[in-house]
Amino acid sequence: MDPAVGNFARGDILIEGDKIAGVGPNLSAGGGAIEVDVGDMIIIPGFCDPHIHSWMGQLARIIPNQNDDRSDTRRSYFRVIHDTFAHAYRPEDMYIGTLITMLAAMNGGITTVCDNSHNSRSSAHSDAAIQALFDSGIRGVHASGPPSSGRWDEQWPQDVYRIKEKYFSSEDQLVTLRLLPRGSFPPDHPAVLKVRRDLDLWFSFDGAASLPIENLYASGTLNGKESFNHGRGYSKAQRQAIVERGAKVNICPRVDSQFYTFTKPGIPATQEWLDSGARPGISGDDPATFGIDMFAEMHVLYAFQRGMANFNDLPLSKRITVRDVLEFATLRGAECCALDRKVGTLTPGKQADIVMINTNDVSLYPKQNAILTVVGGATIGHVDTVFIAGKLRKWRGALKGVDLNRIRHSVEASRDFLFAQTGWPLPTIDFTD
Repeated sequence: MDPAVGNFARGDILIEGDKIAGVGPNLSAGGGAIEVDVGDMIIIPGFCDPHIHSWMGQLARIIPNQNDDRSDTRRSYFRVIHDTFAHAYRPEDMYIGTLITMLAAMNGGITTVCDNSHNSRSSAHSDAAIQALFDSGIRGVHASGPPSSGRWDEQWPQDVYRIKEKYFSSEDQLVTLRLLPRGSFPPDHPAVLKVRRDLDLWFSFDGAASLPIENLYASGTLNGKESFNHGRGYSKAQRQAIVERGAKVNICPRVDSQFYTFTKPGIPATQEWLDSGARPGISGDDPATFGIDMFAEMHVLYAFQRGMANFNDLPLSKRITVRDVLEFATLRGAECCALDRKVGTLTPGKQADIVMINTNDVSLYPKQNAILTVVGGATIGHVDTVFIAGKLRKWRGALKGVDLNRIRHSVEASRDFLFAQTGWPLPTIDFTD
């Protein structure tokens, strides 16, 4: 995904420590190097997902046929997750929910995640979510934010100073920090703005189209260090202000199709941002609706955008390509995470975040167009190997150094606790529609 490096039908990648030292044909590693023949693999940069609410991992795929009617106690995302389950979360639930989501992400080739952690009901809840990122081994960004509803310690945003000192001593570490202003804590809230300026942190936003974006940029409250999740409902002037300041945007192809409370209901805003000059990232949003799967997001994005372009009789130049989609899933997601200087392309000098896709599988054999194979043909099951910062996290189809049996028991115990605490009316194995 780096034009300066190019593409190779056959080639080598040299990893030294945590970095890519070389990419090209017939590289020489010198004595002492470990050489691995992966001739049946397509090698790509790790996917970068800039917007996942990882804490709800033990509730993954609990809401079929999601809708926006907050009175629907079983199928409204906001009612089920924020008004019901979130109130019952303990720190240990934050930890295991975040951990299982991160492991699922890595298993599917996602090596970088911005965890939009919006259930920080206490300092202990924040600590648990952050520790899960460290323990998972993923490249993570902890976007710290307040809960949506219910009782909480009201320790945010002042607690971010403690979080920064305790966990984030360096910008070069695998897990970094930003803010998720929302609800009664908008970006121009004095306390939020002070934390941002004191600590020089990025903002991530969920559904910020109701904010006076142009005025916030004009006043200096926003400065270009922002990533806008969803990207739906923004006016042309808002989009122009975001693009002109160099801020970033990501879209959620599957989840955005389920919401109807914004303009152009059910249509991801891909074309609007492309027309505004933005190259969006791709994000999975919440595990509760579908589960985290970048391949599924790419499949939906490619089909949806090209289908709408055809429906609206747009010129061929407006139809995205498979290369565009892979770029959105890698480099543009890295930009949203403010990590494109480190990851997003297979470039010598960048971090060795690398994914290998097995084309020897019967469903991907024989090899033809490499990018179409990744974007249109591959699935999580084809992810054979994952490196993050030069460390092997998945090998020959299995996560490394992970006690999945122990983690499964913890996930189930947390889910069962949450079901009991909230009086969730459906059984664990649910067939309702």
